[in-house]
Amino acid sequence: MGRKLIKFATRPNLKHPFQFILYYVLRDIESILIDKYLEFNDPMLFTTLMFIGEFFAGLIVYLYQKQFVKRTLLNDQKKNLLMNIIMKKAEKRIRIIDNIPKMIFILFCCALFDFIQFLLSINTPQFINVSNSFSSRLGGIVLIFDSIFYYFMLKLPIFKHQIFCLIITGVCSLIIVITEFIFQEINIFLSYGKFISFFFISLIDQFFNAMIGLNEKYLYEFNNMDPFYSLLFEGFFGFLFCLFYSIYYNPFEQIIEFKKSKASSEFVILIFCLIIYTILSGLMNLFRVNTTKIFTQMTTSAILYFSNPFYFIIYFSLGEDFVTKKERNYAYFFINLIISLLISFLGLVFNEFIILFFWNLESDTHIQIVKRALDYENIYDLKDIIDDDEDKDDEVKNY
Repeated sequence: MGRKLIKFATRPNLKHPFQFILYYVLRDIESILIDKYLEFNDPMLFTTLMFIGEFFAGLIVYLYQKQFVKRTLLNDQKKNLLMNIIMKKAEKRIRIIDNIPKMIFILFCCALFDFIQFLLSINTPQFINVSNSFSSRLGGIVLIFDSIFYYFMLKLPIFKHQIFCLIITGVCSLIIVITEFIFQEINIFLSYGKFISFFFISLIDQFFNAMIGLNEKYLYEFNNMDPFYSLLFEGFFGFLFCLFYSIYYNPFEQIIEFKKSKASSEFVILIFCLIIYTILSGLMNLFRVNTTKIFTQMTTSAILYFSNPFYFIIYFSLGEDFVTKKERNYAYFFINLIISLLISFLGLVFNEFIILFFWNLESDTHIQIVKRALDYENIYDLKDIIDDDEDKDDEVKNY
């Protein structure tokens, strides 16, 4: 039999990225349903609710952790006496390179970057006829930004198979931009200048997304910060930003208008949906920060991009995207669908959920490093056995 070129590799703690993408998709589906059936879409209110969800999710889990650890130590005080001594020694070895004010400032910046993304999103509707999915199709660029920051700013290694994925992802992203210029309708409503402006706004959005991942990973990696503690502060600062922005824009204006123009039953349904949206936002971000903590920010970005092909299929089937001259453009759609599937695949390869066994791309993957270590250990043990046997033979001969 020939050698397998592709193998799937299981990773521990896969429940965290899986639940992250699950709650992300559920929240997106709910927001789409609210828009379609209740005709309500208020980005400012949704952003505020997202930050509230982050704050309470981080607070609840953080307090639960503290109580759980405290209760465990009280119940097993005698049994854990030796363990506590070991843990105290380990704490001394934990590298915490920043003081508390600096760490709080970094979390402040994370919330600020998230809020800037919101400000960018509310300015995009002015670009009429631009594809709804263009920004999300450029999501592969986040993986490139993440990797550059990871290598040059965090000074953490990037391996051969990951460089390979980044090169192909960069080429795919370039093709997406080129095809957009080819298929995008340029008219009096959307000039080339406006489209280029939209493209740069999308790049800035991806840049700030990567900056959030960079700062969070820095705190987790070099300051051993609890991800739920960081989420608590990000949600708090983000809510403050929304509060200050409400001086300029009332986040409850649309919901007040909705109550006046719709039936009471619809208003109750909307309030219930907004509560669910807040809960889903909290759960999604809980597993997002945990995924970044356990894996890397590149894992979070790759997992998030993984849902794109499904959205593209839905939008195209509904006639809401990949449209040229008010008709579905199949070439436009299939080119982008294939590229999105390829980038999704490369994201799995980058994060070693899939291992490629050609061009020596597998050599630096975790599973192969462990295999080589085990092989070396087995060889070393076998050498000891052989040496022992030879010593016994010498003893027999001497006897």
